Amino acid sequence: MQAIFLVRFLVGAALADGGRLTGWGPWLIGPALCWALAAAFAYGLNGVSDVAEDRVNGTGRPIARGDLSPESAARMTWLCAAGAVAFALLAGNVALLGCVLAFLLIGCAYSAGPWPLKRSTTATSAAVLAMGLLSYASGWLASGVGRPSGASVVLAVGMALWMAAVGAVTKDFAHAEGDAAAGRRTSVTAWGEAPARWVAALGALGVAAGFAVAARPYAAVLAPTAGVLAVGAGAVAVLCWTTRHDADRAGEPYRAFMVTQHIAHVVLLARLAEVV
Repeated sequence: MQAIFLVRFLVGAALADGGRLTGWGPWLIGPALCWALAAAFAYGLNGVSDVAEDRVNGTGRPIARGDLSPESAARMTWLCAAGAVAFALLAGNVALLGCVLAFLLIGCAYSAGPWPLKRSTTATSAAVLAMGLLSYASGWLASGVGRPSGASVVLAVGMALWMAAVGAVTKDFAHAEGDAAAGRRTSVTAWGEAPARWVAALGALGVAAGFAVAARPYAAVLAPTAGVLAVGAGAVAVLCWTTRHDADRAGEPYRAFMVTQHIAHVVLLARLAEVV
């Protein structure tokens, strides 16, 4: 999970100048480490707060397995947050620091406090949308390259919507039992399994279609990504239908979502390498 946030950051930098990789260079190392640590904080804090649900769902995360104590994990998590802020300060980029602080704040609000955002799918979608956009924006800011390109804006908005409309919903399918035990109002526990699957399937197809239209002016760079997103959306939609009432396959739509976004970014970077 942390890796894809770093990839979003790097892609934001790569697209900063219209897709010529001019946003990449030695100056990006510190900010990239900063963003990796910020993502580790958000993921680690979520793991600390989700121990009970993870054990019910059998997710296999280290704390739930008993391989890492919650206390040790919490200490490492806050060290990651401190490291992220330190690297942002060393970069001397005020806007980047603001993005890092906003990301850490949302990550904290998502998992901790009396009313964590993770308790509802709507709040979860809003949080992951914001965290996705911040990742791409931070890459652009760290690159130091002028204004964000049109291609970078389309990519950032499209993939952030993919996270919010597809990932935030499909992740609930395999976690319904633990979410219900924890009193969460997720897509499955609040809407029911069938409506949640319809929302995810239509959301995937809608995001892919919208991305294809928005990416047309930047087809030289974004066409491969649009193609991957279209295929992935079809896979998610099919799996949302074919895995219903099958607990053993409940996680497949989410895995299709994850594989799609990884491949979408990989083919984009490969395309940028060709352009250069």
